[in-house]
Amino acid sequence: MTFPATELPGARAPLWAERLGLAGLIPFFGLAALAWLGPGTVQALALPALLAYGATILSFLGGIAWGFAIADTRDEQDLGRNAPLFILGVLPQLLGWGALLAGGRAGHLAVAAGLVGMLWIDRRLVVEGRAPAWYGTLRFRLSLLAALAMLAGALHGGVAP
Repeated sequence: MTFPATELPGARAPLWAERLGLAGLIPFFGLAALAWLGPGTVQALALPALLAYGATILSFLGGIAWGFAIADTRDEQDLGRNAPLFILGVLPQLLGWGALLAGGRAGHLAVAAGLVGMLWIDRRLVVEGRAPAWYGTLRFRLSLLAALAMLAGALHGGVAP
């Protein structure tokens, strides 16, 4: 499976979606930077805040998967076809919750893995024609950048000094 590395015809996200998506990265990178560069008391708050924000974004992405499944379900046959998407759409919430319970490095790594996993699901939706091409392009960028911020938290140790 390939991911869109460059803009494809019709793959440019609407400006409002790009801006909102990029704004959603601010807490990821701001908290990761504070975890590394802030004084000890700030680091003590930044790392768990980064983990919590990442977990909420995983939940949000699971909700988007449900939205695609609901929009494509009209009858029992559609429900059967969309059952895997409904199930996969619940997993990010459970992973995020588990990451919060685990905390530390393991929690940050779990959220990073969940973001990449949701990227795979989002890409499948685009390939199957159930999501617009621009959604795949946007999710690729946002998911990888958010996962990098979570990895920065994990590399810090996922624990405050």
